[in-house]
Amino acid sequence: MVRAFLSALAAALAAAAPMSAWAQGGALVDVSVAPQPLRSALIDFGLQAGITINAGGSDRCGSSRGVRGRLAADRALSRLTVGTHCAVIRVGPGAWRVVRLAAPAPAAARTVAEVGAATPRLLDDVVVTAARSDHLLLSRAPYGLSSLDGLALERAGVTDLNGVAARVAGLTVTNLGPGRDKVFIRGMADGPVAGQTQALVGLYLDDVRLTYDAPDPALRLADVERIEVLRGPQGALYGAGSMGGVVQVVSRAPDPTGFYGRITGEAAATAGGAPGGAAEMVVNLPLLSDRLAVRLVGYDEIAGGYIDDAALDLQDSGRMRRQGIRLSTLWRINPAWTMKAGFLAQTIDLDDSQYATSGPDAPYTRRRGLREPSRNDFDGFWLSVDGDLGWVQLRASSSIQSHGLDARYDASPSALGFGLVDLAALDQSDDLSAAVHEIRLSGDLGARTSWSAGLFFSEYTHNRTLSVSDGRGGAVALQQHRRDHVDEAALFVDAGYAVTDDLKVTAGARLFRTGLEHRSETTGVEPFAGDDELVGVAPRLVVEYDRGPIVFYALATEGYRGPGFNAGSVGPGGQQPLRAVRSDEIVASELGARFSLLDDRLRGRAAVFVADWRDIQSDRFDEQGLPFTANLGDGRNRGLEGEVEWRAGSWTLDGHAVINDPELTRPDPGFALGSDSRLPAVSDFSVQGGLAYEARLAQATVRSELRLGYVGPSDIALSPTSMSRSAGYLTSQIGISAEIGRWGVRASVDNLLNRDDDTFSFGNPYYPPGDISTPQRPITGRVAVTARF
Repeated sequence: MVRAFLSALAAALAAAAPMSAWAQGGALVDVSVAPQPLRSALIDFGLQAGITINAGGSDRCGSSRGVRGRLAADRALSRLTVGTHCAVIRVGPGAWRVVRLAAPAPAAARTVAEVGAATPRLLDDVVVTAARSDHLLLSRAPYGLSSLDGLALERAGVTDLNGVAARVAGLTVTNLGPGRDKVFIRGMADGPVAGQTQALVGLYLDDVRLTYDAPDPALRLADVERIEVLRGPQGALYGAGSMGGVVQVVSRAPDPTGFYGRITGEAAATAGGAPGGAAEMVVNLPLLSDRLAVRLVGYDEIAGGYIDDAALDLQDSGRMRRQGIRLSTLWRINPAWTMKAGFLAQTIDLDDSQYATSGPDAPYTRRRGLREPSRNDFDGFWLSVDGDLGWVQLRASSSIQSHGLDARYDASPSALGFGLVDLAALDQSDDLSAAVHEIRLSGDLGARTSWSAGLFFSEYTHNRTLSVSDGRGGAVALQQHRRDHVDEAALFVDAGYAVTDDLKVTAGARLFRTGLEHRSETTGVEPFAGDDELVGVAPRLVVEYDRGPIVFYALATEGYRGPGFNAGSVGPGGQQPLRAVRSDEIVASELGARFSLLDDRLRGRAAVFVADWRDIQSDRFDEQGLPFTANLGDGRNRGLEGEVEWRAGSWTLDGHAVINDPELTRPDPGFALGSDSRLPAVSDFSVQGGLAYEARLAQATVRSELRLGYVGPSDIALSPTSMSRSAGYLTSQIGISAEIGRWGVRASVDNLLNRDDDTFSFGNPYYPPGDISTPQRPITGRVAVTARF
């Protein structure tokens, strides 16, 4: 089978060869221009390509990220100017001139550009950074990498990762509620709740890690430049906690060229639920022209509840309030050095959970003995420096953060087991703190070799308190305190070599050590203290074959998580929970192709992937409903995924699909879920599609969009005797936005078909999972107005 596949791949590569010259257009030249100020980069390129470039207009342009390879002049110039706020246009045979693009509405006189206006068009698209490269174009990326434009998300009213998941293949977000969700990629899921295991997907904001063993902090996606999703284990690039992949949110950087901002107000109405709304403000303030600026983002959002509790006589419970502020600073010290700093704080309050228990005839009602409020507080500070040392580029970054979590579960069905009479509440409080530091050097060795290397160090502390009481201020029946301190140090290196003009090989590795110190005390159990460590190497290998309109690639990567310990009681006779938790590892391979055809009107990506997961760590619940971490055994996932986008004039059609087979191949005998068990919380397939239209009508730019999606059935095996199942669900959204001068208006409808499908089938470990459903929010309409200044 492997031989047949390789033969087919070779045939496809040969067939693609004649297409290269057609896609590039013009004579090809070998170029190697290092990252540097744009003026110097253009002079270097002009000498290499034998063309004339008038660089007189480049003084106010940003620095170029450089370019390497065998390219046509127009394509090379496009890459040189990406991200500089400038472009190069042809003024005659072999002659070019620099022009400064209009700033992104920096002044009060901002107007919306006409669709299809005659501005110089960049032939290559956005530079993506999730793969830890500063000059990688999405259209040439040899990875399972997707990028979503922040402006398009803003116009569609997308403010969280649930909306992102409806636009990229293979991304799954659980539905416990904002601030309580987990994120999975490509079917690699370890369980429905966040506990002591490190997150499978690394969530980042501007290269700053947001999660360790906590749920998604659900930062509001306000003032975002783009969102990048990198699939597959990324241990070599990101270290522990990126076994499934990486989601990186890139915010809009402060702009030193002008003062501007916007204010947005939104109102929302939910059928059968409480109303909601949001206010958002963005201010960009230059302090030194073209050198120093700050950017302030603030928001206050309310999402009305929609669950009724007959036992507690509650209507529309599950109300969420999210408040946050983000302040960032950009200082261009000189043309070669830039410093960035930022601060972020956000709070999410939920007055109750959002699952139901009354069945399909009453999909939004339940009966419980206690409310289940939760809170998620996140704040952090980061600082980074980028500089050109002549022979090498340097990037140094540091961040510190804290994360506070509070949640309650109604544990009344187990009240007698805790020595209580009728009501019981499990209250969980988590206090997390982290510090991360990294220094990375990168450069070129000749025209064909690029490299990067660096050092990484992090410290992470997680303090957790669990208590069981009657939920009314009475005596505590059980209490547990635990403290876990994890430190990781790593040396990493990555090098790419262009074997030919079309063929490139990249190899890298991360030498790491992860250390753990654990201390815990539990009512009725002897205190426990333990130390452990994991030392290893996480490699990666990428082979890419660039034939112009099509980039073929093959890669192999690895991800890992460190060992752990369980607090409280251990299982009898070798049954889990055990005191020690083994580290786990994912080894994955992928074959794929990325294409751009018909003058870039048709773009897409397709891939086949295989992942083997050893000693799977998973957060579970014991017979008392107390959380612990289990090693489930070994698992595997195989699948296909694809993304495609077609542009025809003002119309854009996109589609995304993934088919995978996540299964447990060798169950651990101490937690025997059965050999035919599925990896939990992820469906075997999903498909989404969207149709958008953008046009100029009178003085307004109008954009409308319709999106539909279907997520297939999924299982959640909570224990060897407890199973729940979601039968699959349909998603839908329609929206329209218009911009005219300083004003913008947006209207949208979520869950357009008003479906009440069960999305997750989990909400509380103390109640039978078959009685629990997590329905979609009922049909919800939103209207927003934006004023720019």
